[in-house]
Amino acid sequence: MDWKAFYREIQEGTFRSVYLFSGPEEHLKRKAVEALEKAILPAGMEEMNRTRLEGADAQRILEAAETIPFLAERRMVIVTDFAPLLSGKSKSEESEAEKIAQWLKSPPNTVCLIFYMRSEPDGRKKLTGALKKSGAEVRFESLSDSEIAAWAKKLLRPLGKELPMPSVARLTFIAGRDLNRLAGEMEKLIAFTGDRREIQPEDISKVVSPSPEYTVFEMMDKLLQGDVAGANRALSNLLYSGQSRMGILAMLLRQVRSLCHMALALQAGGSAASVEKQLGLHPYAAKRIAQQCRGLDAKELEKSYLELVESDFSVKSGLLRDRDALDFAMLKIGEIRRNSGTPARKSPSK
Repeated sequence: MDWKAFYREIQEGTFRSVYLFSGPEEHLKRKAVEALEKAILPAGMEEMNRTRLEGADAQRILEAAETIPFLAERRMVIVTDFAPLLSGKSKSEESEAEKIAQWLKSPPNTVCLIFYMRSEPDGRKKLTGALKKSGAEVRFESLSDSEIAAWAKKLLRPLGKELPMPSVARLTFIAGRDLNRLAGEMEKLIAFTGDRREIQPEDISKVVSPSPEYTVFEMMDKLLQGDVAGANRALSNLLYSGQSRMGILAMLLRQVRSLCHMALALQAGGSAASVEKQLGLHPYAAKRIAQQCRGLDAKELEKSYLELVESDFSVKSGLLRDRDALDFAMLKIGEIRRNSGTPARKSPSK
């Protein structure tokens, strides 16, 4: 079920003995734990009936789950990143998973056991499958722009502020969709706009800190323009912020892939909107990629993309250093427009 169905169950007074919280949206996950705690634990009895575990084995988890609640109908046990649910395989983890799987066949109705996964659970694992099959999984996906608009409205209304949809779109394009990050950016925007009620897209471009994905997007723009110094500044910012060269290479590879898809689609008479839908692109990103494609040769793009895929494979095979692969990728992207026979063009503003 999704998080909305989860909240509906809580409102109806339906509580499960076991939950698997998964998905990328950590802010909503934490809020869901708080909502469940508020619903099942009597005020003042929270500490007596709540256990948080990380790195615990199956025996410790089951001991906590089997403990009788104190002056409450249920107790809560929150297990963070249970190793047997993650990728990787060992005999000890298989044994741990089997103990939990056996317990799942008849869990007591005096507990809410939450497997809180910050990393994605491995769907191939038997225990993951058992949890999903039982209906215990609650998915917390990233919110859409319309959902973020509703979230922002609830946050800003008491402060006398508004965030129109064009501003929401600009915000999610530059900062991403992580609500923890967006909450911090909202604080900056509230302070920046002062007494002004409406937060404009221009405010966002001036104040909001770009996500790594957006910085890579800007880096791609600089490379296609032939602005090597600008691209290197973007790279330095990414490395300084803690991004790995392999991570940057992967993001560049996705950008070239999107550019290639867009160029081939437009050349065949398709639309940017169709590529946006097909690849799940942000509307702003689709528009910018379509602009980047102007004057580029689709075959040249496809050739460059395949060369970058090959270099990425060489890194993963230990045949090439990540530093060299990233340098090669930047060089190849910088050559795309020149090899297409068109002059570099200035990119549009944010």
